[in-house]
Amino acid sequence: MLIYLEIALRLILAMCIGGGIGWERARRHHPAGIRTHMLVAIGAAVVMLLGGQTAGVFVGTANSDPARLGAQVISGIGFLGAGTIMKEGRSVRGLTTAATLWVVACLGLAMGAGQYAIAIGGFLVSMISLRMFKMPRYEISLLCSEQACSLEEICNMLELEEANISNFSCRSYDAQRMKVRFELYLGWKQRDVSTSELMRQISSIESVSQIEIDAI
Repeated sequence: MLIYLEIALRLILAMCIGGGIGWERARRHHPAGIRTHMLVAIGAAVVMLLGGQTAGVFVGTANSDPARLGAQVISGIGFLGAGTIMKEGRSVRGLTTAATLWVVACLGLAMGAGQYAIAIGGFLVSMISLRMFKMPRYEISLLCSEQACSLEEICNMLELEEANISNFSCRSYDAQRMKVRFELYLGWKQRDVSTSELMRQISSIESVSQIEIDAI
């Protein structure tokens, strides 16, 4: 049987792992943040600890398998992940956040089972994947005169290669201006382009009077 100190250590480490991945999601304003990922990791660790602690009680019992508890965590996390996925127009958001919830559940199970190397190694690789392979994505809103409110004009004024624009909308703001909103996905070559650089490029256009740029 595990001593209380060992149980506490596993739960705290599971909380830290979940919090680390949750912080990466929260800083980008995604639906599931630090607390959600922490709770998923802690819950998964508790389930695995419970399975390990009760294994001796059911030894010799027909159809006894403590690992079934962990399997239910893996299948059940899909319902929570589905709540983070949102479809807007032709784009889908939240897939990465749903994947991180599933990964955090797996890491919590590993930590609850006492597999520290597997859990910490999985955490480090997950953080590398989230930080290094993130392509910049921005939500841009601007006020401009009618002649600048076309998708082709927007693409030309940004002058970015491998950039993808989605969820483009244009509506009347007042008698002389239109409000344009779109999402900009930058390619690998433009991954280092900053928000200030985008602001500078768009501000140079005479027809644009107001700009809002949010990283998403």
